[in-house]
Amino acid sequence: MSARKEFLLTTPALFRTLDPNQRPVWGLMSPQHLVEHIVSAWRISNGRARVKCLFEGEALEKRRMFLFSNTEYPRNLTNPVVGDGLPPLRKPDLKAAIAQLEDEMNAFFEFHQANPEATETHPAFGDLDYDGWIQFQYKHMRHHMMQFELV
Repeated sequence: MSARKEFLLTTPALFRTLDPNQRPVWGLMSPQHLVEHIVSAWRISNGRARVKCLFEGEALEKRRMFLFSNTEYPRNLTNPVVGDGLPPLRKPDLKAAIAQLEDEMNAFFEFHQANPEATETHPAFGDLDYDGWIQFQYKHMRHHMMQFELV
């Protein structure tokens, strides 16, 4: 098992250590907003939600170069899909959001094991295969875990 996959599999347990009212080091997200935001990315990666890529050509290539680099996401980055502000919460509480995260993560690994050649479209990085999604999820989740001092 790769180190990045191992890291990803530890994240639900780390999210359970968050106080629902904990304030982030930067940004506006509550712990529940954070987990629900991450759930959305896993839903795209496992084929349960479909999106179109918002970028093409040189803009997409620059984003992909960033994704596959060792450069971390900057703090206070504006999500190109969501924009400024926070969406309404979808789950009744943080515990329910973490349970959905675990379900979506399990669905990702099952889907890609059954469909090893599958690609799913990320709205900012285009078509990603299993390895591309692992890279994205690792980079994305690590960024948000730093936001709440979990790593």
